Amino acid sequence: MLDDDTDTDGDGIPDSEDNCPLVIGVTENNGCPWLGFMINEVLYDPPSGDAGDANGDGTRHPHEDGFIEFYNSGLEIDLSGYTVSDASQLRHTFPTGSIIPANGVLVLFGGGNPSGDFGNSIIQTASEGSLNMNNAGDLMTISDPTGNTFLTFDIEPLSNNPDESYTRNPDITGENFEQHSSIATASGALFSPGHKSDGTTYF
Repeated sequence: MLDDDTDTDGDGIPDSEDNCPLVIGVTENNGCPWLGFMINEVLYDPPSGDAGDANGDGTRHPHEDGFIEFYNSGLEIDLSGYTVSDASQLRHTFPTGSIIPANGVLVLFGGGNPSGDFGNSIIQTASEGSLNMNNAGDLMTISDPTGNTFLTFDIEPLSNNPDESYTRNPDITGENFEQHSSIATASGALFSPGHKSDGTTYF
């Protein structure tokens, strides 16, 4: 049994109260570090057949079921007017009221009618009808309302048509993206929009 005073990462917060017991964090963020606004998981190549129905609307679609999962490891942020583009054109404009709280999650699907269990995530679909993330390599760019680059995600190094998502491992704090089913705690799951790779909800 874990000693209530155990502090594996040495940040002064006991593991019993630490949401990130293996990473040095701060009390104000439940033992986790503030890492800023980030992309945690990307599905650009939905699996074939029913297994690829990531948005849960009953239909597998190569573009509608693609998604980007954003995680806000920082203070509340208002994304209203921010945009998402691929290498060729604008794909999404975040609508007014797109406020992501600290430790909040937003999942942006390519389209369809997302339904099902996405945890406590905010769910949106691409305003231009598709994210159109290219399996052969693409660069997704998130820009602020004035056009300045805010965040990017380069699909090129991950372009191997995996039929599953790529996700950080560990969630949030992992520096590298790995194929979802290769993570032991994912138990073979191919994606997990709105959830950690092990299927549990975020904080």
